[in-house]
Amino acid sequence: MREPDQVAGADAGPAPAGLFIVERRLPPETGERQLAVLQSALTSAAGRFNGRGEGVQYLGSILLTGPRRLLSMFRAGSLETVRAVNEAALIPFASIEPAAELSGPGPAVAAFSVGPARRTLP
Repeated sequence: MREPDQVAGADAGPAPAGLFIVERRLPPETGERQLAVLQSALTSAAGRFNGRGEGVQYLGSILLTGPRRLLSMFRAGSLETVRAVNEAALIPFASIEPAAELSGPGPAVAAFSVGPARRTLP
């Protein structure tokens, strides 16, 4: 298990990036087209911030179909940066939380992403 990265001291260079999860509660009528637009808005906003040197990456989202919750994953130096990216994307969210990445005993079977770009891992 890896804990969220700690913030580096001032003389240690840039702060390492931590993992953050943004939770959204979607209305039942949200369809694939709306999810693709949402994915595009998050990708675009993260790209703009990263282009300005903010050091943020949008890693993708996981849709929990039953409760209609969307969990979007970001890697960034701070929660504030993740909040700013999500506010710039103009997509309401319920919460932003630091997260820890858990590794399984073997290779990953599949990675899921909302939208047209679906891929599997080897």
